[in-house]
Amino acid sequence: MTEVIKNCCSKNYLARMKYHAEQSSSWDFTWPLMDPPLPIEVRFPKIRLIENTVRVEEGVLAGLAIGLFIQINDAVDGKLSKHEIISCQISMKDRHRRDNFHTDYDAQDDVYKILGILNTSWGDDWGGGFKHNDITYPMIPGDFIIFDPSIGHFAEDIKTDAKRLAIDFALRRK
Repeated sequence: MTEVIKNCCSKNYLARMKYHAEQSSSWDFTWPLMDPPLPIEVRFPKIRLIENTVRVEEGVLAGLAIGLFIQINDAVDGKLSKHEIISCQISMKDRHRRDNFHTDYDAQDDVYKILGILNTSWGDDWGGGFKHNDITYPMIPGDFIIFDPSIGHFAEDIKTDAKRLAIDFALRRK
C-alpha cells in the first residue's frame, strides 16, 4: 500500500517549516530508541511535534506541521482526515549517519505513515532515497510517501554534507 503523493505542498511552505526546525532548541539525540542506548555516533537528531496530542511547547512548528498535514490530506481528497494522527516528528540526517533497516510499528497496530522532506531542493545524486518493500522512492521536495511502517524500511545513504530534514506523520486507522 505504498503511495506517492506528487507535489502536494508549496516549496515556500516547506522552506518556512525548515527554517523554524533549524531554529528550534528542541532537537534531541535519543533516536533510534534502543535499550541499551546506542552510542552517540550512530544516533540522529529529531524534534517531536505530536505525541498523541500536539506538543504545545513546539508552538509555530507544530502548527505548521498541522497545516502541512491539511495540505497532504487535501491532495488525497480528504481520505486521511478519518484517521488519528498519533505522532509527528522531524529528523535530520547527512552522509555521516547511515540508516538502519527497521520497522516502526507492528502490523496489528493498524498504523500507517506519511513521509516527506522539508528541503526545497535535493539533488538527484545526493542519495537518501526511501527504501520500502524492496522499492526505492526518491525524496523529491513537495512529494510525500504513504507507507506501511510494519514493513522494513530505511533511508539510503546520503552522499552530501547537506542536512536532509524529513518530516513524518504516523496515523492510526479509526
